[in-house]
Amino acid sequence: MSRPMQFVLALSVVLGLGATLWLGYLLGHARAPAAEDTAPAAQQPQDDGSVIAARLPDPAPSPPPHQLPSGAKEERRVSVTVRPTVQPTPVAAADGTLHCECPPLTVDLSLVQVVGGRRVIASSPDGQVVRALDIPIDPAPLPPPSRPWAAGLSYGANSGTVGAWVERDVSRIRLGLDVQQDGDGDMDVRVRAGWVF
Repeated sequence: MSRPMQFVLALSVVLGLGATLWLGYLLGHARAPAAEDTAPAAQQPQDDGSVIAARLPDPAPSPPPHQLPSGAKEERRVSVTVRPTVQPTPVAAADGTLHCECPPLTVDLSLVQVVGGRRVIASSPDGQVVRALDIPIDPAPLPPPSRPWAAGLSYGANSGTVGAWVERDVSRIRLGLDVQQDGDGDMDVRVRAGWVF
């Protein structure tokens, strides 16, 4: 390969690498934590009888309906109404009035992370969830999306050869593929595997 051709090739690699770095810089904000989606969402029943609570953001929430521990900061307020599966039988009191002995109801709540935000799942072993409401008070930022792919160009400063590479993280393993020119101008393909730590 002639000297001018090597210079043009080297300049192309440098410009390509610069453009790649600039594009990476522009897209770098994608690695910042994303804001949680707190838009209103309807209650959704599930096959097992549980429900995904309706989401209803409140920009000016009322004070909590219960005392918070000292120093605690409310992030979400969840309200669940449960209808007992077995209706209690009225019992006559000594004075002849009827009253019902309603056993306590257990309500299980799970705050789960889904695409775009968090949702609350509600269920009860003692009854059917009739209404579940999730009020985001202080939305937490979500972690940035995973970016397991990387690609780029390579340049041999001594040999003046160029190449390209691509990498992919699979759990704790990083796999890579390099395509490079050798000293004779032929293409050499290399496969890489490494441990991410």
